[in-house]
Amino acid sequence: MSDTFKSTLTAPTRCPRCHAPTLTALDEGIPARVNATPLPNRQAEIDALIQGLMTYTHTNNRHLVYRTPERITANTLRGTIHAEHHCNGPTQLTFDDLVKESQ
Repeated sequence: MSDTFKSTLTAPTRCPRCHAPTLTALDEGIPARVNATPLPNRQAEIDALIQGLMTYTHTNNRHLVYRTPERITANTLRGTIHAEHHCNGPTQLTFDDLVKESQ
């Protein structure tokens, strides 16, 4: 059996950059990292989508399933809805940052 479209159970983790609590899993072979806190309502999901973030359903059997427009419209998946994690943590220093610090 091929692992190309493998989906795994979610694992509670922390973002390596900002240390925020996240959930990670493979969804049909694609790594997914979402905020551990579910979105509170439909408007919050719309806001996340407008910001360019993908949304996922964290199913009752602990899988992350990407919410395509068809899945959002059908609203048949049961579970909590989570936005893709977008790290707001510290970024790597650039050469320009180091030059500014030394002046």
